[in-house]
Amino acid sequence: MRSALVALFALLSASSAAGQEKTARASNSREVRLHLDLAYEHLSNGFGPWRSAALALHLTRSNDSGIWVGVKETTRFARRDHDVSAGVEHRLTSRLTAAVEADASPSHHVSPAWGVAGRLQLDAAGGWGAQVGVEHRRYSSAEVDLGAITVERYLDRYRAAYTLHVARLHGGGTSAVHRASGDLYYGRSSNSIGVNVSAGEELENIQPIGVLRTPVRAASIVGRQWLTPRWFVTYDVLVHEQGSLYVRRRLGLGIGHRF
Repeated sequence: MRSALVALFALLSASSAAGQEKTARASNSREVRLHLDLAYEHLSNGFGPWRSAALALHLTRSNDSGIWVGVKETTRFARRDHDVSAGVEHRLTSRLTAAVEADASPSHHVSPAWGVAGRLQLDAAGGWGAQVGVEHRRYSSAEVDLGAITVERYLDRYRAAYTLHVARLHGGGTSAVHRASGDLYYGRSSNSIGVNVSAGEELENIQPIGVLRTPVRAASIVGRQWLTPRWFVTYDVLVHEQGSLYVRRRLGLGIGHRF
């Protein structure tokens, strides 16, 4: 089973990209994007590497409404999974946007058998914003509820945010992780680079040990760079310390095309 923090990161990954997405949509009444992501993660203490490949198709409109579908293959703890996901985002008012997403894995060795998620995003005055997200994940031997609250502030080309992640394992306790983020947007095509740092406690199911609560610390750099008006690349570098169990070092690269 993926850690609670990893699952929640998938739910709220749009948080740090909100500004660049709005900028990209502003000049397009309708946009279709195809995005391929590849990642390799090295684990210490004798654990095998993690690998993933994901392909996603997004259809968005200038009113911040859209739909997306995706497929993903992951290899973790020497077990391979295939996942499918779909979601929809809709602007309810001029300041409030809602999104829902569902995913499933036919194999679910490491991935959840199924999951549902929801998110509300508020664009307040003065560059302030807030997000609330909830998610439920059902694994072969456990169920996890996740929640997150983000407060953010945009100032010219900069964004700063704080997020509280909370995870509850049914019958197994609760954990919380704090994350601070900073982003810089530059250029005419919503290029961005950001830094994230986090610390707290996390629930992790380490096969074949079982569910453990461990202290975690992590730092990452993420970014997106447009190469042409239609082609862009994404990247991320992560160092994640899972208590005394292992240190996970990740390199992720992606390429996308806007139609």
